[in-house]
Amino acid sequence: MTSSLDIVLQSSANIVVVGCAAVDITAQEFPNTDPVLAKHSTAPGHVKFSLGGVARNVAEATHRILESKSSKLSSILLAPVGKDPFGQTLLRELGSLGMRTDGLLEFEDETSAVCNIVLESDGTLVGGVADMGINQRMTADAVGLIIS
Repeated sequence: MTSSLDIVLQSSANIVVVGCAAVDITAQEFPNTDPVLAKHSTAPGHVKFSLGGVARNVAEATHRILESKSSKLSSILLAPVGKDPFGQTLLRELGSLGMRTDGLLEFEDETSAVCNIVLESDGTLVGGVADMGINQRMTADAVGLIIS
């Protein structure tokens, strides 16, 4: 285990969500793109960057609900992130939403979770890559160290 697991949470939370925080990158070609041009090459289109990860999504929804009900209720997301630009983006963006970031465990030697997908112009999945290896660092022992 790295020293990143020796963190101390700032305060207790009413709800703890454990899992993945990821960056989603979605590329979709423009309508009417010539299929010959798009195959085995780059095609004109647009790229969307967003926050993802099932646990991160649940933690954000929980945060929004608790925030709307009472300032005395809180939630926290326990998730691993790399000390890389994607991890820094997750920390910054979660903080800008008013979410706690003290449960994000930074690992120097890992890359943050990223899901990259490519869509045809009609939204049909062409393929993608989910780089989620960092989530193997969230063991029961790691979670136990954090919440004990």
